[in-house]
Amino acid sequence: MQKGMLDDKEHRLYVYAYNLLICRTIVYLLIVVFGICMGSLKEMIVFLLAFVPLRQYAGGIHLEKAEKCIVASGILICISGQYLKYFPIPTVSTFLWWIVSVGVISMIAPVECSNKKLESVERKVYKKRSWVLLGIESLSILITLLMDYLWISKSIMVSQVIISMSLILGILKENFLV
Repeated sequence: MQKGMLDDKEHRLYVYAYNLLICRTIVYLLIVVFGICMGSLKEMIVFLLAFVPLRQYAGGIHLEKAEKCIVASGILICISGQYLKYFPIPTVSTFLWWIVSVGVISMIAPVECSNKKLESVERKVYKKRSWVLLGIESLSILITLLMDYLWISKSIMVSQVIISMSLILGILKENFLV
């Protein structure tokens, strides 16, 4: 290989990484823009802070094209933002969904995709990190509930519910649709 030249495999890896970076940046900007436009910026920031680290280690569904990811994320962001804005207090059904979601994440994370297969050691590391993050977030939910910051609790709960759904969809996609 010549200096400054990439072979085909390295080139594909760099293109994938740049596309991923661009897609994530667009999604995060969408969250901020929609949060501002819908008047739920603080809820969306808490949602994002809870969602991103746990999703990174828990895994879940990955759409094949960046455009599909951006559209699906945009729809999800709008629905979540509106839900958090107009229903800031957790309800019994929110708690039930959250408890089920914690169970789902605990049992099945990490969920890999065809683009990111995990080896045995990686799987164990990702599982442990998922559990640690899930524990920290769940403790944060309980503390913010006790401190009467219900909108924070609900924002984190919603992020975990969405992650659990992403995990289930990821398993279904990888096992039945590929």
